[in-house]
Amino acid sequence: MLFTISALNHLQRLSGNKAHSLRPIYLISKTPYEGVIHIPILTISFLNPPIDFTQYEGVIFTSKQAVMAIEKYSLDWETLKCICVSEGTAAFAADAGAKDVEVGDGYGRSIPSVLNGKKRSGKWLYLRPKVVASEWVDVARNEGFHIDEAIVYETTCNEEAKEYTIDKDAVLVFTSPSSIECFCASYPILSTYSIVAIGKTTRDAFNNAKEVHVSPQTSVPSAIELARKIAKDPSAF
Repeated sequence: MLFTISALNHLQRLSGNKAHSLRPIYLISKTPYEGVIHIPILTISFLNPPIDFTQYEGVIFTSKQAVMAIEKYSLDWETLKCICVSEGTAAFAADAGAKDVEVGDGYGRSIPSVLNGKKRSGKWLYLRPKVVASEWVDVARNEGFHIDEAIVYETTCNEEAKEYTIDKDAVLVFTSPSSIECFCASYPILSTYSIVAIGKTTRDAFNNAKEVHVSPQTSVPSAIELARKIAKDPSAF
């Protein structure tokens, strides 16, 4: 889908984002967010491998997509204990029916600390994408936890996302290292862009941006709020 700059600005005005119409905000992610321009740079494929959930004390989610993946299985997974990497993932799991949910600080490295409050005799299942950007599993295993992994979805670049026209003065919000990789495969990172990363792991995936701002919390709402402040007054950053 091709948007001209005037169409993008008109879309933002319709969404109540008048203050930012001169600097359009683009969310480079899997899913959209109200009030900003979404570039669906990634495509998700669910893999559905066979899993015997009855042997696990609980499951570990590091993304909303992992919650979506488990919903494709015929079981009362909601009764399992859940550890979620962030408040956003935890809220999504709770909305899906999860009853027993504990939350990390937004980064995979916080999950071993959450596990340390659990008994070590039970087995945990990490429902993960094909490619991961954290080594927390090895840390947890070294601390004595039994963690199995199941690859339940795969993220690939969305070829149709190459057709967008992006304002040279845009504020770009990236939500994962894979979103950066796919974006850079189709678009240059201009020096006139302002860049927002959802967290430090995503920021560290950049190697060709002059400056990357990191969201105060590892959540899309927090990253969008920062982007709106930058769009309003870039000199403050």
